[in-house]
Amino acid sequence: MDFAQLKRFIAVVEGGSFGKAAESLSLSQPGLSKSIHQLEAYFGEPLLYRGTKGVTTTELGKAVYRRGKRVLAEWRQLDNERAAISGGFTGHVTVGVARGTGFLGRVIPAANAKLSQSRYSVRLSVVSGVAEELVPALQLGELDFAIAPLDAIVGKPDLVGETLFHDRCGLFVDANHPLASVGAVSIEQLTKYCWLYSADVLSYYDALCALAHSRGVEPRATTITSNSVIYLNAATIGSEFIGILSMDSVEDQVIAGKLLEVVLKPSQRAQVATAAVERPMGFLMRADAQLSELARVLQKEIYALCPTLGYPLLPRRKASRRGRS
Repeated sequence: MDFAQLKRFIAVVEGGSFGKAAESLSLSQPGLSKSIHQLEAYFGEPLLYRGTKGVTTTELGKAVYRRGKRVLAEWRQLDNERAAISGGFTGHVTVGVARGTGFLGRVIPAANAKLSQSRYSVRLSVVSGVAEELVPALQLGELDFAIAPLDAIVGKPDLVGETLFHDRCGLFVDANHPLASVGAVSIEQLTKYCWLYSADVLSYYDALCALAHSRGVEPRATTITSNSVIYLNAATIGSEFIGILSMDSVEDQVIAGKLLEVVLKPSQRAQVATAAVERPMGFLMRADAQLSELARVLQKEIYALCPTLGYPLLPRRKASRRGRS
């Protein structure tokens, strides 16, 4: 068995068929099929069920896929560490960024541009996702580091975090929404409209539901949830939905005047203030892995750009073990 066979097997599993995998790998189907047969011969039993509609994994195939992903990720991390030790200026960096139109749309592209102008030669991959998707990928070694809420690694001693800025939850409506010109609103007014929210603000959504129940009113039965910031913004603009979202995810639309933030009346706001509290956002990293020179340079560029692009920073400190419970 070699890494090439493992990579090809993973491509077949993720593509769902030999045809799609062969196309993505720029291989012939017969050549790919031969490679998979060799891998199955190594293990002594089938790894895939072949069917007219594609392939599925056997029980052993599931294990090989799961472990194989980790093996390849660990090998990439080892190569990064080799580059870090030798001071190499070339390599591949994969960074995960929590979905948000502000930070992802301004800071990351600006940092990429800075890096492209330096003496480094880098192949950069940017993966967007919610924290629940990024943390497992980071643990598997598929990401060099992630930028996401630090509370996502609480109870995970294998990860460490360093705060960059704070984000908060809020209530956002279209600029022409009936509540846009009301001023402070009550939970009773909010429950007259359908709500949409992202997975990252579930605690705030739950707090608003609890507030409504305590006042004897029920939120509308129709709700929309999504991990797509683009979809949530589009669904809020031009509608009467109320978006329960993080500030970073809507900041560009607020600046453009397409969305407005509405606030609860002070007495009711106090009852959900804890859930809406500003969340620390920052670098998430593996405790047992040394970042490559390129990954460290990218972090420095991101850190330097934050204040100039609207993200006030906390004083920089050494990465803390926020993952410990």
